[in-house]
Amino acid sequence: MAVVLVFALALAACGSSSNESTTSSAASATAGHAVKKIAFFGFWKSNSFTKAVLDGVKQAADKAGAEVVDLTTAEYDGAAQIKAVQDETVKGDAQMYVVLAADSVGMATAAKEAIGAGVTVVAAFTSLGTAFDTLKPQVPGLVVVGETPVDNGKVLAEMAISACADLNPCNVAYLEGLKALPMDNARTESFVKTLTAGYPNAKIVAQVEGGYSPDTGKKAAQDALQANPNINVMVGSSQAIIGAEPVVDTSKVKLIGNGASKEAFNGVNSGKWYALYNMDVTGMGSKSVEMGLQQAAGTLQDPSFNTQTLRDPHGTKDVLAQYTSSYSDLG
Repeated sequence: MAVVLVFALALAACGSSSNESTTSSAASATAGHAVKKIAFFGFWKSNSFTKAVLDGVKQAADKAGAEVVDLTTAEYDGAAQIKAVQDETVKGDAQMYVVLAADSVGMATAAKEAIGAGVTVVAAFTSLGTAFDTLKPQVPGLVVVGETPVDNGKVLAEMAISACADLNPCNVAYLEGLKALPMDNARTESFVKTLTAGYPNAKIVAQVEGGYSPDTGKKAAQDALQANPNINVMVGSSQAIIGAEPVVDTSKVKLIGNGASKEAFNGVNSGKWYALYNMDVTGMGSKSVEMGLQQAAGTLQDPSFNTQTLRDPHGTKDVLAQYTSSYSDLG
């Protein structure tokens, strides 16, 4: 999928006292107003992950008596999504935004403009800005409900270490997302660092772009196997692993998918996959609204929430026994 990377103006670091003052001022600009309408901006209209987050947003909004308007763009287009946010800020009829940013760097500017106009903005799934190792808002006044790609990569590596068991060597193939995305590169770096530090016997024998579709995952898996047929563990996006599954011997290769789709759950529960990255997608949407309402009321204590705490992200079969999936990778 095409992703437009629009880099925002440099943002001040979040740790200084001057920035804390700015953050406090920006938060107070949105505090104390009633939220009657929430504008939602997802990845793209037909995306099932987007729909699952939107379900959570609607559930929490209904409890609060707020209306939700879905302003998600038809296609996955970072520039179009940024324009949709800016257009809504000009229109000015929504008091809160919940945003699944297609371009987490470029969206920072649009969020800053909205907050300056008095809108409460919640970044769901990923923070906005150029730092990928922190959930602390990089835009003054922003609320973040998500996880960092660094933490995501760490959990994937931890599951790979578990899958390696006592193999020496343990040959690992990593099907990374899109090399053009800084966020994906941060995840890859974290995965490699955690794996090599946590299990010295692990050897990354293939590191190829698996992308976010079964077709790209299938090709990446074939390329990895051609380079080294003795792969023990293969990790990639859940969509990529769906594509990889038919071309690997699942009795010999342990598959780990980065995603909690219905297909990924079926893979783990059937025994064809070793694990998946377990995420409460609908819960993320509900938590975004809950924290946004607190921010608007001026009662929010901490503007960031790590969604890894909603459920154990290490999605092995025993962990998944108490959970179900709320979206499909193929829907």
